[in-house]
Amino acid sequence: AEQRGADLASLHLLSSSPLFQRMLLMGGSVFSPSLLQTPPSSRRIALQLATELGCVDNLDDIKMAACLRAIPAHELNAAQTKLLAVSGPFQSWAPLPQPTNTSSFHRVDLLIGTSQHDGLITRTRRLKDLEALHGRADGKTAFYEALSRSLAGVTGSEQLKEVAVWFYSLDHSPSAAGYNLFSRALDNATSRDLFIICPSLRMVSHWARNNANVFLYHQPLSTFHSRAKTSVPLDVQLMFGRPHHPINIQRFTSSDRHLSLATMTYFSTFIRTGNPNPSGLSAEAVLPQWPRVIPNTPLIYLELSPTLQHSRGLSQRSCS
Repeated sequence: AEQRGADLASLHLLSSSPLFQRMLLMGGSVFSPSLLQTPPSSRRIALQLATELGCVDNLDDIKMAACLRAIPAHELNAAQTKLLAVSGPFQSWAPLPQPTNTSSFHRVDLLIGTSQHDGLITRTRRLKDLEALHGRADGKTAFYEALSRSLAGVTGSEQLKEVAVWFYSLDHSPSAAGYNLFSRALDNATSRDLFIICPSLRMVSHWARNNANVFLYHQPLSTFHSRAKTSVPLDVQLMFGRPHHPINIQRFTSSDRHLSLATMTYFSTFIRTGNPNPSGLSAEAVLPQWPRVIPNTPLIYLELSPTLQHSRGLSQRSCS
């Protein structure tokens, strides 16, 4: 599972009985802050959805829920997407998991990874672009209003919005470059490390301490990003072999295709065996060994780049 889907899929590790032998999580974890939904927050979001879909007259929660259940799935999904696009990068649709002790998590073989190109702002921008295709043209205004609400509470903050607009205006021209600069700054400072990478590292450490087979990767910044479609996470594109598709043969380099082939080999081997390292002699000669995470030792991960090198100290300062 990837990104938000990885967060939600990891909740199955809290089920009453084991459902999986191994799990592949790309940009999400069971310790993601977006999984923590309080009842008041959950009800507020549900009321917003009910208002959007015409169920708001049913002030009784049971009747409101019944009204929402009667809405066709495609209409419900469209309304949820619209609300996420204008509600800010730190709001999400999430269940209300019961409080549990982390020792109750099921032990599984775990392959988990993150990307330097990822971030909550990046994900929200994808939703904003999707909404623009449906006629919501004033995306940047909605973005700043959403950012204001997210960082300053439900009521928002005019001062914070003014600061955001001022920061963006430093570019002096209404171009994508200025918007991307602002988004990237917030991604780097907050929404990538604290909301994605650090929870993933916490999950890695927890599962490793419980004697699970754990393997970690991280995708650094690369020129691959400029050649790929950003609507799909880059590690997902590598795993499914997008650089090898005939229609993309001119877009990607031989180095991109080599990295994609290595990614497919590692991931498919993990899915079959619980260990990403292939057993064939020819594969071992070409691909470097992917080290297993050892508890209480410096964390080593595989860098998902053409060099496939081992690195350590991922976001150590931010996550300390």
